[in-house]
Amino acid sequence: MRVPWIEREPFDCLPAASRCRLLKAAVASHLASGTILFREGEPSTTLWVLQTGWVRLSKQMLSGNAVALEAVTPGHPLVGLSAFSGGPSVATAVAATAVVAIQVPAALLRQLVSRHAPFAAAVLHLVGERVHQMAAAYAMAFAPVGQRMAGVLVQLTEGFGETIPLTRRELAALTGTTVETAIRVTNEFRRAQLIQLSRGAIRLLDVPRMRDRALAA
Repeated sequence: MRVPWIEREPFDCLPAASRCRLLKAAVASHLASGTILFREGEPSTTLWVLQTGWVRLSKQMLSGNAVALEAVTPGHPLVGLSAFSGGPSVATAVAATAVVAIQVPAALLRQLVSRHAPFAAAVLHLVGERVHQMAAAYAMAFAPVGQRMAGVLVQLTEGFGETIPLTRRELAALTGTTVETAIRVTNEFRRAQLIQLSRGAIRLLDVPRMRDRALAA
């Protein structure tokens, strides 16, 4: 059974009255695939708490090309952590599928951070983890395409389990490659008995071996 977002980290560190304030201020939104939640460099006005679907984060390089950084799933549902600090958004977030998400006002979050030390500490820990993940994802952007795909698939199992609701077109977008290349690489994975392909989904048959592919030098 899924734990309600208000009872998950970092909100579980707040007193009951503060959690009630968040619940009253929160708004549920239904977004179509392709909807932009926020753009890199824009002021952070909202924290998004993902309920269903997944969101793609990307960052603009000096060359003008966008690098896919991360896929956010309901397993790790917070999108737009800059809302806690009030700084500009560090990436662009796009709904990769139809999405249901809770919008929490950034102004209220910052108020609670300033008033509750345990909440502030939990937010700091969460932001530190996300920075580490995004740095690793940025480094992975320059790895061979098969390694990038393996890493993305392993990451997505954390949110979806072994069967990932993902098309090869979506996998291509997440890994910064063409659909043709995604088809070729996933067929290689299939022949190696790492995955099973079906319409609109990819099932990982051997997560440890796929993780080895992602970590291969």
